[in-house]
Amino acid sequence: MTDDSPAPHPGPPFPVDLVADLHAGVLPEDEAAALWPRVRADPAARRVLDALDATRTDLASAPVADDPPPAAVSAAIEATLAGLEGRSTATEGDPTTEGEVESLADARARLRDAGRRRGLLIALAAAAVISVVTLVVAISTASMSSQGTVTNAEPSVTSSQLAPTPSDDPAGTDIAPVALLSVLGRSEASFDGSTDAARLQRCLSANGVAPSTPVLGSGTLTVDGGRRTVVLLGTGQAGRFDALVVGTDCDSGRPALISRQRIGGAPPTR
Repeated sequence: MTDDSPAPHPGPPFPVDLVADLHAGVLPEDEAAALWPRVRADPAARRVLDALDATRTDLASAPVADDPPPAAVSAAIEATLAGLEGRSTATEGDPTTEGEVESLADARARLRDAGRRRGLLIALAAAAVISVVTLVVAISTASMSSQGTVTNAEPSVTSSQLAPTPSDDPAGTDIAPVALLSVLGRSEASFDGSTDAARLQRCLSANGVAPSTPVLGSGTLTVDGGRRTVVLLGTGQAGRFDALVVGTDCDSGRPALISRQRIGGAPPTR
């Protein structure tokens, strides 16, 4: 019998966030298996996949500070792991009394309970690690703030990551690619507090962007304390795209251009 039920995700075109979820491996296995052939066959979706591959490569090669975590954080990690290990040993499961024969049903029930406990311990360990990592990030952020870096919920760029200021050379102010790539797969361009898609199109038109140019991501970025709008544009070349940075007042007849630069590189071979 032919299955006439509709596909769970019609397309193409495929939403950027759906392609990003597929690339990240967070979709259910059966859903991902059905989507992969269709996504790979769509040129627009392939460009998003290539951009995501390039982003992963750029982030993997980004410099990481060699400074060890604070002593208090290290101690908290060790104490948490030691506590979880002790709890795992204590709750592994009660063996049967020597000389008694355990029934098959009881053995299966005991193994199921032990599996559930191990799963719970793994979840607790993951939560503990996430909490510690969050603490480390918070401490690092506070340290950066004390040195003059603006901290914000959105990505922040300091003057040390910029070339000439916008007033000196509006089209030549380069921003670190890793910061620009943070908006990939998002649709959060904000202009004077509005996320209207029509406003985004007017802004792109004011900056000479052709209507047919694919938008691979958009969002806000803090540059030396000022909010800017970042739009990632497809270039037709796998793994590379144009990063357009404009002021939040961008609109028809007002480009508000801060920078436009080509970023990314050749994606890794699949």
